[in-house]
Amino acid sequence: MKGENMKKRITGGLLAVCLLALAGCGSSSAENISAEEYVQKAHGALEEADSFAATFHAAVQMKGSDKTVTDGTVAMVKDPLYMKVDTTLDFGDLKQDYDMYLEKTEDAVNQYMSYDGEWTEMTMDEDSALAGTQIYNTLYNLETIFSAGENWTAKKDGGEIALHGVIPEAKFYDVEEYTRWFQLAGMSGLSEVYYAGVGDVPVTVTVDGKTGAPLSYEVDLAKPLEIMTNNVLTELGGGKLENGVAVESYRITSELTQLGGVEAEEIPAEAKDTAINYEKEISLLESEN
Repeated sequence: MKGENMKKRITGGLLAVCLLALAGCGSSSAENISAEEYVQKAHGALEEADSFAATFHAAVQMKGSDKTVTDGTVAMVKDPLYMKVDTTLDFGDLKQDYDMYLEKTEDAVNQYMSYDGEWTEMTMDEDSALAGTQIYNTLYNLETIFSAGENWTAKKDGGEIALHGVIPEAKFYDVEEYTRWFQLAGMSGLSEVYYAGVGDVPVTVTVDGKTGAPLSYEVDLAKPLEIMTNNVLTELGGGKLENGVAVESYRITSELTQLGGVEAEEIPAEAKDTAINYEKEISLLESEN
């Protein structure tokens, strides 16, 4: 009898071990995919997408100053180019709303922008139009992150994978020139010399654990913004930094709400009917003189 009981215990124990082993094998299947493989999958999905919709959030906090927050929504179609950006800038004691549309015509791009209820219109080439809205272009900025990012690691979080990496200091100037992340801080377009010492910039991209499709990104820009600002102040001070700037936080996050299948909306009739085109107004005045 004792022998039978012992046999049952051993059999039960082996069964439990086997079940645990099988459960472990099943749960680790996603973990067997490397971070680089997730990066490649996500990058491929971005390249194939014909359009996207996303949310945008940026918050910058300088020591001794009020926090400035920008929230918005973005929609873009690659071809023919269409883009809609709605943003709210919160300065603490003041809020400003902006609505902007890009619409490709036969030989140019029309930009319609509403500020405090007044519409303006500009006509430009496609590269210039994209450059002016690049900070909100989640799809292209994610592609830039994946192209420049290094040292990727993957961490599973439920059904999602958080990819942690860095943009090396040596690449950050080119990345910023393309993404325009410092636009909201008034520091875009500076010479590369001011980027000295910014260090590697941490970035996190979240992807779907099953498909590898990109879901969102977050970039921490506090340190590079502080160093760049103080580099400028040092030059203005003749090589001395007497009153440096401290940046407590500057983060940009953007979440894709749709990747592919986004359709262009009609430009509001009010925008087309009432927009002031200052280029045309100036040209008209010059021709009259």
